[in-house]
Amino acid sequence: MKAGFQQILKKFWGYEKFRPLQEEIITSAFTGVDTLALLPTGGGKSICFQVPGIARKGVCIVITPLISLMKDQVHQLNDRGIPAKALYSGLSIKEIDTLLENCVNGRVKFLYVSPERIRTRIFIERLKRMSVGLMVIDEAHCISQWGHDFRPQYLKIGELRELIPDTPVIAVTATATKETQKEIVERLLFKENHAVFKGSFSRPNLSFSVSKEIDTTQKMLKILNSVEGSSIVYTRTRKMTKDIASLLLSYNINAEYYHGGLMPEQRSLRQESWIKDHVRVMVATNAFGMGIDKPNVRTVINIGAPESIEAYYQEAGRGGRDGEKSYAILLVKQDAKQKLLEWVEQRHPDIKFIRKVYQNLGNLFRLAVGSGEMSSFDFYIKPFIKKYELPAQETYYALKRMEEHGILLFNESVFHDPTLIIKSTPDNLYDYLLRHPHHELLMKGILRMYGGELYNSFVRIDEKDIAMQNGIPLDRVTFYLQELHNLEIVDYKPKRERPQVTYLMPRHLPERLPIDRKLYALRKQQDFKRAKAMIHFVQNTTRCRSIMLREYFGDFDGDNCGVCDVCIHHKKAKSFKEKPINYSDEILMVIKKQPMSVHELESEISPLNLDYFGKSLTKLFDEKVVHWNQDKKIAIA
Repeated sequence: MKAGFQQILKKFWGYEKFRPLQEEIITSAFTGVDTLALLPTGGGKSICFQVPGIARKGVCIVITPLISLMKDQVHQLNDRGIPAKALYSGLSIKEIDTLLENCVNGRVKFLYVSPERIRTRIFIERLKRMSVGLMVIDEAHCISQWGHDFRPQYLKIGELRELIPDTPVIAVTATATKETQKEIVERLLFKENHAVFKGSFSRPNLSFSVSKEIDTTQKMLKILNSVEGSSIVYTRTRKMTKDIASLLLSYNINAEYYHGGLMPEQRSLRQESWIKDHVRVMVATNAFGMGIDKPNVRTVINIGAPESIEAYYQEAGRGGRDGEKSYAILLVKQDAKQKLLEWVEQRHPDIKFIRKVYQNLGNLFRLAVGSGEMSSFDFYIKPFIKKYELPAQETYYALKRMEEHGILLFNESVFHDPTLIIKSTPDNLYDYLLRHPHHELLMKGILRMYGGELYNSFVRIDEKDIAMQNGIPLDRVTFYLQELHNLEIVDYKPKRERPQVTYLMPRHLPERLPIDRKLYALRKQQDFKRAKAMIHFVQNTTRCRSIMLREYFGDFDGDNCGVCDVCIHHKKAKSFKEKPINYSDEILMVIKKQPMSVHELESEISPLNLDYFGKSLTKLFDEKVVHWNQDKKIAIA
């Protein structure tokens, strides 16, 4: 089948050969083996499941929490002539019913599903009737309570396997520690003969560096003036994206800004301008980058430390995908440690406050206790905060914590493409158009553009394209479509974008809100652990940054990169004049009690001089006094 995979790759993607590990992963999934694929950002994860999804008989179900990425992949598959649909919160019952029935009837090859939809009765009943060739778990780290983006809805995936026991599963992720990998395999009920593929996290052409600055924006300007080419500048807030882009323009650096609050047309235009090199620098929040594979990004600059190594590696890893020398620079101020720890506290408001926000939401939507399950409501957070006199940041994180407990979904920006289905039979439509010729040009033009599928399922349409190709003014197109909708000739859903709240369970009394205190404490503990790992990375001055990143994800192969700021500093500093400090005894005393990772060991000892701490640890390894144990932690040899 090897030649067949390559034919699929060539036919639908135009590529001549696979990237490293892709073909092995595809073969594993195609032959029915449960497969976990760990590929770093830019490693081509989607092809690993899309190719076997095409090759195997039946529909390929892809579970993913990222609606924007879901829609992007569906559009790309449809553009390649592969029938794909997406099922997520906010769709009407009619749209959901038609979509799932088409999956049962074999009209859909890829069905992308958001995790909250897999628990609904309508999905489960249709799943029993589907011929499912492959089930894909995208962003598989979300199933793990050790993962950095745990989603309780993912815990239901194991139950789906019981309904389709003969269907193989492929789980893909870019950011999974060893603990997370183990939990993915267990919770997805992988069979004993499962396969795990790990891509290398080494990026030899990418120089990682951390720079502590009083004025991070001036340092950013210096970098952009020193290194030519395309760049991304990541910031923590939407306001900063606009301010920094304006600053860059004032220095004649062609820049644009991007965040989740922009209209979809703005986001698409700005993204396209950057990809085509019409804009050199994109200043963005972490909303930018998912699904974007621009190879020639020369610099990725982070202003302020991200909340975790996972987030940082994902963002920094968007640089240098063409293999050419590139730079990932993390610019922080002296208070970086304090900011990260404060951020963890802010992310976990008091449970009493969470209940208050929940109560106010129910009042806003006028929901009775016991009602509202899987109902979606348009929701604008600023008027909500003002109406109920709530603190902004705490309210935002209260909503996010309710998401983590499977109580509701809070989507800050949900964009629905315009869709159309013809409700009349072909004969009835023909008779109607004979009697109403003012609609004839429009409907014949739409059928010519989108074909007979319009009679079977909701089809994504482009009103501007319809207007242009048929010589009808745009406002007339939308007016006629709305007229036909009101007459029940068609079902027309205009494009819309609104933030939404979706209730994943019936409304509870606030005092009975199902928040697991132990889980809540665990999540906070895990966030602190991730923040401390990020602090350790920022403060490190002794160990190669590439090695630190690789080890965090369980990749212990490879030497010093030689191109990060630490390696370059060590090359320049051939001797140290100050009296060396030996930390060997302290290290041995600590790890005799229990094995530890490097950052755990450093947190325990808190060395005054990180250079000599690193030298002492290296010497203990060289003398074989300590070693990496089976859990990849430092232990007595």
